[in-house]
Amino acid sequence: MTSYAAHFARASLGVTTRDYLASLNVEGRIWSHFGPMMEGFDLFICPTLAIPAVPAEFDMRDPLQINGRDIDPYLGWTMAWPFNMLSRCPVLSVPSGHAPNGVPTGIQLVGRSFEDQSVFTAGLAYEAAVGGWYGRPETRPSLSF
Repeated sequence: MTSYAAHFARASLGVTTRDYLASLNVEGRIWSHFGPMMEGFDLFICPTLAIPAVPAEFDMRDPLQINGRDIDPYLGWTMAWPFNMLSRCPVLSVPSGHAPNGVPTGIQLVGRSFEDQSVFTAGLAYEAAVGGWYGRPETRPSLSF
C-alpha cells in the first residue's frame, strides 16, 4: 500500500456524518454546473492525468510541480477526481498513446447521467479506430527494473 493510501485510510477514521453530508453538498454544487452543460453534448472528453505520470514512490503529501509551477499534490495532476465525485456520470478511461518517456497516456470519456451505454459505445469505437495500443510488444511499456 502506498504511504498516501495508508494516510487516507487513517484519516477516514475521523470522518463524521457532518463531513459526509458536506461532501454531498460539494457534489451537488459541482453537478449544478456540469450536469446541465452535459445535456447539450453526447460526451465530454478530457485527459485522465495532467502529466504523463508521477514517480512510483510519489507521496501525495510531497510537493509537485508541472511546468515549473507548484500544484496541489492531491488534485492538481489527476483529472479523474471530479468524476469520482459525480458518480452518476459514467466514465471510461481509454489509452490515447504514449508520452515522450514511453509511459502510456489516457483520455476519459464522460457521459450524461446514467448513460453508461453511450460511454461504452464511444470507447469501443475509439479503440476500433485507433486502438491496438498494447497488442504488440513494441507498443507495450517496458516493465524492466
